[in-house]
Amino acid sequence: MGEKRRRNAYFLRAIRDLFRFMPFLLWGKLTASVVEGILQVWLPVLTAEIFELAPQLNDVNTSIFRRKIMLLCICVAFPALCSVTLRAVGLYGDCRKEKCYGWNMYGYARRLRLEALEEPKVLDRFRKADAAYSRHLAASRMFSYLLMDLEAALVCISTFFVVGSFSAWLLPGAVCSVLPHLFLDILSEKRRSNTYRGQSGKRRRLKYLWRLFCTKEPVKEMRTMGFEDYLKEKWVASNVEVVKEMEELELRAMRLSAVGVLVKNGCYVANVAIALLLMLRGELAVGQFAACLTAFGLLQDNLFMLSTFVVRFVQSCHHVEEYYAFFYTETEETGTAAYRPFAREITLRDVHFRYPGAGQDALDGVNLTVGKGERVAVVGVNGSGKTTLSKVLTGVYHASSGSVCFDEQNVAEIRREELYRDISLVQQDFVHYNFSLRENICVSDFSRREDEKRIREVAGIVGIQELVQGIGGLDSQLGREFGGSELSGGEWQKVAIARGLFKDSTLIVLDEPASALDPLVEYEILTGFLNMIQGKTSVIISHRVGICRHADKVVVMKDGKVAECGSHEQLKNAGGEYARIWNEQAKWYL
Repeated sequence: MGEKRRRNAYFLRAIRDLFRFMPFLLWGKLTASVVEGILQVWLPVLTAEIFELAPQLNDVNTSIFRRKIMLLCICVAFPALCSVTLRAVGLYGDCRKEKCYGWNMYGYARRLRLEALEEPKVLDRFRKADAAYSRHLAASRMFSYLLMDLEAALVCISTFFVVGSFSAWLLPGAVCSVLPHLFLDILSEKRRSNTYRGQSGKRRRLKYLWRLFCTKEPVKEMRTMGFEDYLKEKWVASNVEVVKEMEELELRAMRLSAVGVLVKNGCYVANVAIALLLMLRGELAVGQFAACLTAFGLLQDNLFMLSTFVVRFVQSCHHVEEYYAFFYTETEETGTAAYRPFAREITLRDVHFRYPGAGQDALDGVNLTVGKGERVAVVGVNGSGKTTLSKVLTGVYHASSGSVCFDEQNVAEIRREELYRDISLVQQDFVHYNFSLRENICVSDFSRREDEKRIREVAGIVGIQELVQGIGGLDSQLGREFGGSELSGGEWQKVAIARGLFKDSTLIVLDEPASALDPLVEYEILTGFLNMIQGKTSVIISHRVGICRHADKVVVMKDGKVAECGSHEQLKNAGGEYARIWNEQAKWYL
């Protein structure tokens, strides 16, 4: 799609969303703008008529004079009433913006292809879209400025005719007073927009650095390790770079704007001088001269507003583009076939996977079979591809080539939501949810949150019974951020494992499930886990090989490939990569 067609598509989609979510905002602003514009145009005409009637008041025209005075008062007072109305409508728009823009973003973000979140350009796009709706109100503000432009243009055109009816000599100055200002402002806005877009990566880095100073874990580390000054210097250097670019841009814009203002004011003075000369020559009556002054002021104000609102409309259009461009990010491709729980095996055939922007494959021709009910341990050194294997195995990431099949069902053809309902995944980088302990456990299958027996069962397996009592029960808040109980790293990890066990699924994958636990606790939890999931298929990824003695199959990953595969005893006696890892770890316990 060409750039112009894409922008038109964004604009039409924005208007459609406004009609769908905020019709009151749309019609309220449109009505107020049209009525206010008509009254403003009528103002100089009424002024001229009042000045003409005032010297010749009599019994006949006094009532007409009074009516015109009342209409004049309405013309003057109505804009203030419109302003109050528009503020109320704007408040309504603010309240509705989450439903209109936030919900749309959330609904789309949850369908994004997860590999895309590894790409910096996608993260930049997400940041700009979030700012477009949260700070700039996306389409609603664009529409407001469009109406303001239309209102100002209506007033300007009508006032041109009013001024021209007095004398054609007044029109050139009126036109020249705004065109340079409008052109220079649009030029400055174009430069501003290009610069801001070019800074997207820098601004995201700035936000990341600032977040380090506001998050307790990085703050603890930087203070105890003594590198907060280094981080401060990085933040200051990045901030200065961004601010300096914008400062230079704004200084250039101010100089151009000053030129436009000088031209505008010069044209205004020239128009007043021409009108005065025409009055002195008798070509304009006193009332017409007064109406000219009113019209000049109205024209100047609305030409200036037109220029300003055109620039702001262009700004808002850029924000609308940034918001709706997010919806062109690649989403997860779900299949159309119904998922049938596998009865025999999961098979990976010549699977390759490469992260966006990476120079080599994270998985390089993996062939693996996981049988139904089999307990599989995956081991290997850091960076060998263990975690990537778990994500491709469960369909979280799509294989770049090759196939992943549940029995004969290719994952690429299965409806994702059905597949995920049958999989429980405890990730290495598990999330600390600042919810209640019950919610932290039951969020994996919230329909069973009142199943006390099941909750107590998994709590016993992971060894958090004392924790439950110590914090005051399952419904106690976790996380000090909201006044709850803070847990240690190991306790949070136990909660994450409990969350994975709580979900009743056919396939359970644990990725480094005990990295924050000591070996004895790890052994107790994992042996309890294996006892609990009898008959289910499990894949445990670990850098510790002790659990491998309890596995039916051990898979050894190295450089993105399956280096070895077999039982613990087979691989230990083979003297290969597994035996080397086993012997290296055994030294710590001798």
